[in-house]
Amino acid sequence: MRSTQYPGVMRLTRRFWLTTGVALCLALGGWILGSTALFVAAAGLLGWVLAMQAVFVRSATQVERSLSVEQSLDRSNVTTGTETTFRLSAAIDSANSHLPVTIRANVPVAAERASATEPLVTLARTQSESSITVPLTWETVGQHTVVEATVSVRDAAGLFVQEFDAGSTPSVTVEAPSLGPVHIGQSGERLLRGVGEHESRGSQGGLSAEEIRKYVPGDAMKYVDWKATARLDEPHVREYEAESNRQTVLVVDHRSPMADGPAGRTKLDHLRAVASAIRQRTDADRDPIGYLTVGDSGVTGTMSPTARPEAYESCHHHLTDLAVPDAESDTQSPATTRGGGPVTVTGGDPTLTAMERVLLSYQDHERTLLPDEQLYNGFRSARHEIRNADLVVICSDDTDPGELRETAGLARRNATEVVVFLTPSAAFDDGLLAATDDAYERYRRFDQFRRELCEMDSVTAYEVAPRDRIESIISRAASDPSRGETA
Repeated sequence: MRSTQYPGVMRLTRRFWLTTGVALCLALGGWILGSTALFVAAAGLLGWVLAMQAVFVRSATQVERSLSVEQSLDRSNVTTGTETTFRLSAAIDSANSHLPVTIRANVPVAAERASATEPLVTLARTQSESSITVPLTWETVGQHTVVEATVSVRDAAGLFVQEFDAGSTPSVTVEAPSLGPVHIGQSGERLLRGVGEHESRGSQGGLSAEEIRKYVPGDAMKYVDWKATARLDEPHVREYEAESNRQTVLVVDHRSPMADGPAGRTKLDHLRAVASAIRQRTDADRDPIGYLTVGDSGVTGTMSPTARPEAYESCHHHLTDLAVPDAESDTQSPATTRGGGPVTVTGGDPTLTAMERVLLSYQDHERTLLPDEQLYNGFRSARHEIRNADLVVICSDDTDPGELRETAGLARRNATEVVVFLTPSAAFDDGLLAATDDAYERYRRFDQFRRELCEMDSVTAYEVAPRDRIESIISRAASDPSRGETA
């Protein structure tokens, strides 16, 4: 199959310019020396070059019309790391000999050749067809297309090269490998409601105000009516009409600790699956979606909530491309060292009145950024549209509970609702799982911290882990009555 989108382009080779240079030198020598023989030789050489060009153009056009190129893949859907077979074949419908032809496939950069074999075929002057198969391994998630092959036609004297694109364009969809059963829940109990589902929200956003009422714990800080609060000497909020769309921001942590776990089933893989499910739900509901991703060096990506189709696509690709450093390069500070497990973090000053807590929540802009706490700093420095979303979804782990609680608290003071998805380190440490007592104790401390997050106003926290590992920890604990409840 020949492409008509890109016409053939003839290139002049180095041999052409050398031949032309010789002809010009002969002509110059004939002029200087007054030699007719040199003029005749120069004219003859240039005439031969022009004749060769005319013959080549006619022959190359015939090849372009009669050549058929086919490209194919043995599968159209694969997972990352899977090997596929790519086949390139060419045939020319010519009763007589033709110019030599070389066909080179343009393999996408997302594919790696499993061997040193070049994806190209050649057709000699008397050869009518040829083919080659090349194994390809796909490493990048997404849809990839093998564009048309590049065909090169060269004349026998090596003076001219004609190039054009031809061939079919097979596509392949590359997906991440399946994680297997994923547990999302609380204290070992699975979450029944679908991730990302929501209902119409009543007084959590809208276009027109309905009424002013007294502030109650759990109300979003961004709906506090400060004029009414000052006039009535106690905090009041302004309610709004219900709306169906909900601005959602995904805050995804992909720092070094997120590499814990077997290849393909790491903490990041599990949290990415949760974030992707929420993204799909927002796409289906046409809710605005935004994201903030944080790595070891700070913020690695940000997008304000929007409901445009390209926003959903951008979020999908960004989540897919997230990665963590190699374990060998991890450099953890004392606050983020793995293995110690979560610690209990206490709340604010219980002596403060509701009014004082409301006022203090708006003093966050005076606070300095915390050292070595990229997640908190990243959210603290994010744009207004990200911090003030209707729903902020934080995906992280229990490596640094203090930072995570500060981040959830900051999100709560800005957003309407905060949902935290946590990967318990105890469920991703292969060595720890062999020690029943240690694994259960680590998980118990994790669950206690998760419950503390849930005690914060408008904050809900869930655990995310391989289902078999959570069931193993819980079942071992249940088999020993002396251990009591999970938390």
